[in-house]
Amino acid sequence: MNTDFWDNIYKYKEYGFEPLNWLSTFSNEIDPDLLESSLNKIKGTNWKIIPDWFDWFYKSERKNPEITRRIYNLSDLYVQQSETGIKKSLAIIQLNKEIVDNQEKRLDLLSNLINSIKSKCITKKISAINTSSKKQFALLDFIETRRGNKVGYIIANNYITQVTDVLCSPESDIHCKITVAGVIENLNLLGCIDEFKIFPIYDAPKEEMLDATRQNLDSITLSNNIYMEDYSSLKIGNLFFGASATATTYREIPTRYTEIEEEMNVIVTDKFGSIIPLSIFLLTKINEENISVFEKHGIVITKLEMEKDNIIKNLSHPRFELGKLINKYCPAFEGKFDKASHITAVFPILTEGILALKKLVDYIDREIIIDKIPIKNKEMSSYAVKEYLVQHSTSSFNGCHLIIASRECTDSIIQDLKKIHLEPEVIGKVGKKGKPLLNIKDTEIDKYILRRSKINKKIKSFRAKGVENIDKDLRRSLSSYRPPSSSSI
Repeated sequence: MNTDFWDNIYKYKEYGFEPLNWLSTFSNEIDPDLLESSLNKIKGTNWKIIPDWFDWFYKSERKNPEITRRIYNLSDLYVQQSETGIKKSLAIIQLNKEIVDNQEKRLDLLSNLINSIKSKCITKKISAINTSSKKQFALLDFIETRRGNKVGYIIANNYITQVTDVLCSPESDIHCKITVAGVIENLNLLGCIDEFKIFPIYDAPKEEMLDATRQNLDSITLSNNIYMEDYSSLKIGNLFFGASATATTYREIPTRYTEIEEEMNVIVTDKFGSIIPLSIFLLTKINEENISVFEKHGIVITKLEMEKDNIIKNLSHPRFELGKLINKYCPAFEGKFDKASHITAVFPILTEGILALKKLVDYIDREIIIDKIPIKNKEMSSYAVKEYLVQHSTSSFNGCHLIIASRECTDSIIQDLKKIHLEPEVIGKVGKKGKPLLNIKDTEIDKYILRRSKINKKIKSFRAKGVENIDKDLRRSLSSYRPPSSSSI
């Protein structure tokens, strides 16, 4: 038994952090469809939540946004917080898994929270996770901007660290590095290159751990030339890493979803499935007998360790170079858009993998025709699904996103992406408007999605007819070997 590994895991669990629950899905987030379904049932409130993957504000000349933070204890909503009167906010919510899984309790708790906000406010970016901890809270960062001469856009995002290196101690700076890189990833994708600001969200059960977190954040933001405004800890007593962030772009935002046209190219900036080796590596730590089992299927432990190290390095590396690249293909603020030379739209993939394609279909109300799904570590990824190790093996790490662009500028974009060490490809094209269908022609995709998983059910109705019948008997011939599931830990 790997005693050092388990000592660390039990320490994380003791501190209220979920170290392994994300192994099969790479996320502890509450199912967005489940969350949105509950939110849609709550009517007539002042706090309106319209989930999106970022929020934006106009940038006024020589003026900066101000953040006002409020934290709500969901176990005692009778303790009122002072109202801010600010009309926009980012939100983070942590709910107990038993509440999340119970529709009535979930709806009741969310309704009480939303009705406790008395001032009118709109939230677009909301991050919500479930946890075994009984300590439930909501955090709202109200963002206030000042009027003035408009010169650009301020983009806002928030992030909760879930996938991290649990081989390191809870005090390690790697968790803060992953938090900083994670919260600005979407800002880079939207072409931000100026005025990065981070507002950390953190907690720990011991004062010395809080001090270590503050020192780590100071060091990381200073070395990356990022302004940090530190608030006090959450004071829930559990280990927690997250952040809100803003950044500025003086160009137009590449989210022209209504201007996407038929036959435009769908580009993936990097291959799907790049994060899968991390899950398989941790399974060798959970049970060392898995090493020999995996090696029988061509998964060499030394290569797996190298892949794991590369993944953690990627997750902790802010991709400012991606922001500069995207910025290059955006028109100047309030300038004329030219589809032949500018990116029409971007959309994040990251750990959502293929589900991001389905979400993009919903966004643009068009058919998307996918000819191929490029997968990193194909054999390892298909094996992980075949042996029920993951629900799907299309999850990716930082740098994996979608770009919609005209044929005229596609080659130039791809060449520039290669220069920043990504592996971009054209994977398909945009189809007809008013036909929201994800038409996946790559028949090998069934190797990378567990047939009975939630992911497969979500994209099934979007699949091209006949594809789901190919290789139908594959799952029936699975081997009897089953590694221990993370849910039993």
